[in-house]
Amino acid sequence: MGAKRADIPIVGQDQTEHLQGVLRGLVAGTDPVRLLEQALKGAVQAAHGRQGLLVGLVDGVSTPVASTGPVPRVVVDAADAAISSGRLARRTERETKRGALAECLRVGDRVVGALSIGGDPATLDPVQLPLFAHCASLALARRPSTAATSVTEVLDAVAGVASDLDGASVLVRVFDAAERLFGATAGFCAVFEGSAVRIPHFRGLDREGLREASRHPEFKALLTSPGLRIDPPTHPAVALLSNGVETAVGLPLHADGRRLGHLVLLLGESPDAALRAMLTSFATHVALALRSAQLYRRVGDKEEQLTSVVHCMANPVLVVDDAARFVLINGAAAELFSIAAAFELGQPVAGKLGHPLLEEMLIDHNHGSTTEVVIGEVEPRVYKASARPVLSSGGRVLGRVLVLDDITKERETDQVKSDFVAVIGHELRTPLTVMKGYLRTLVHRGEMLDPHVRELALKAIESNADRLQRLIEDVLFVSAVETGRTTLHLEDTDLGALVDAVVQDRVKVKRPRKDLTLSIDTAKVQQVLNHLLDNALKYSDGEVVVEIQDRGEEVEVAVVDNGPGIFSGDVPRLFERFFQLDGASTRAHGGTGIGLYVSRRLVEAHGGKIWCESRLGVGSRFAFTLPRWRELETTDVTIDEPIATDAAIDVGTAS
Repeated sequence: MGAKRADIPIVGQDQTEHLQGVLRGLVAGTDPVRLLEQALKGAVQAAHGRQGLLVGLVDGVSTPVASTGPVPRVVVDAADAAISSGRLARRTERETKRGALAECLRVGDRVVGALSIGGDPATLDPVQLPLFAHCASLALARRPSTAATSVTEVLDAVAGVASDLDGASVLVRVFDAAERLFGATAGFCAVFEGSAVRIPHFRGLDREGLREASRHPEFKALLTSPGLRIDPPTHPAVALLSNGVETAVGLPLHADGRRLGHLVLLLGESPDAALRAMLTSFATHVALALRSAQLYRRVGDKEEQLTSVVHCMANPVLVVDDAARFVLINGAAAELFSIAAAFELGQPVAGKLGHPLLEEMLIDHNHGSTTEVVIGEVEPRVYKASARPVLSSGGRVLGRVLVLDDITKERETDQVKSDFVAVIGHELRTPLTVMKGYLRTLVHRGEMLDPHVRELALKAIESNADRLQRLIEDVLFVSAVETGRTTLHLEDTDLGALVDAVVQDRVKVKRPRKDLTLSIDTAKVQQVLNHLLDNALKYSDGEVVVEIQDRGEEVEVAVVDNGPGIFSGDVPRLFERFFQLDGASTRAHGGTGIGLYVSRRLVEAHGGKIWCESRLGVGSRFAFTLPRWRELETTDVTIDEPIATDAAIDVGTAS
């Protein structure tokens, strides 16, 4: 008799009967639960053990499938060790002198559970354990679903799928329900996004194995069937997913006339007619749940976009619901009203803004309203408040939105313009009144007047006419500056001679006696000199000195008086448009508030600068500079590098 091979386990008669019984049962379609119990019983006898446990993996968690009764902890530990390591595991408890052997259960390359035997560590024999583990694996793959036995259970499973509006959570619930209703051991859901296909969720499958199967030419057929599709384990793509054991059921997911994706489930056996009908209905509910999740996500995205836009707005914005409770408070509104958006959302608006009128505008949902309000105690600002109802597409009032526009600058500008119109009217009327008085005298009594008096009258008329002309020129210049239409007519002019020409009573000139020819707009520079001299003569009684200093690249002109001086806090604003100093002397002498502004703009147009030095009780010095040479304005010219004839051209992929 020939010797037996050492690597083939010796199976006793009793164990052979157990193995044969399990195999016959698999062929005959016997209840897999009974087959698992039979395989476990045979494994306990073959390994000379006292207890046995069969566990299966459900979502990566070990779940008891069959047992010979209560088992010690060491049996469970051995089963977990076998699943983790993927090979035979042995565990021993020294205190209790208990031991256990466990062999992992596989379906192809996948570990799906473990067979664990407990007993005396000295007598446990692992030789025949792989045979029983293999039979148990086959029976476990054919295990019937924990199918719902009542309509209530079916409805509960379907309701669980639709109870969540998050896309990822919906898919988790889908596979939970598929396992409960149909005994699905694995599967995946493919989502169609235009021409692309994405698999956002899968269960019971290896990622790399799924990726490999998706590359197979037959994989596309699993996702393109118009209705329920059943593919046997021998299908090439299914074999890669199920290792040739489970049947694949493909379910198209349609909602609102659109195909959202495809659900593929791996079942232990081909479904019968009743189960197919249930699978088709299940797919309908899954599609509706996915559609709801997509719509919910889109609504959430739109709401997030709207919220982001509102928070990015510089204007304070408040939104309340139909019960006048805060729905949205952007950062500008939170800062303006000193409220914390995180704590106020969902709270009533009444008493929160510290402004009864604005609160009333948000509470009153009848119509839109607009008004101006002043907010702030330390630095009050003027706001234009606009409240409008938020309506649904059907016209139902959903809430109210309040937007505040800061119009403080506009109101200040309006006030300045109003004051300017009043001042300019007075300034125009004064020389006209003087001129009319002298003209009336000359017309009615001209022949009777002394020649000297007549000459004085004519000079007064001429002086006031010049004053009126300068005033009109200033106003026209301000208008030209605002519209960007200022131009200079440059010509070579002797600045010394120009200054000498403006000398009058109480004015003294100090300048170097040499050529001071500059390229300037003579009329514009003379206008600056007239403004500075008028101010100096108006606010001082003594001598006014005009100083000219040659500083090389520029010439400095200064008008010095011995008047009352100017407060240091007002000096920086002297050259602003419409600015006028407060005080009795200022009001007595009048003025439009644009003379120094015009002077600054004219000097800057020449490329110079203007400033003021003043001391209270001592006097003031207004000075400006004019450059000797003006740089020629040129247009930048860019010259391209020579093009290399042998240069390579990198062409990107068109999107």
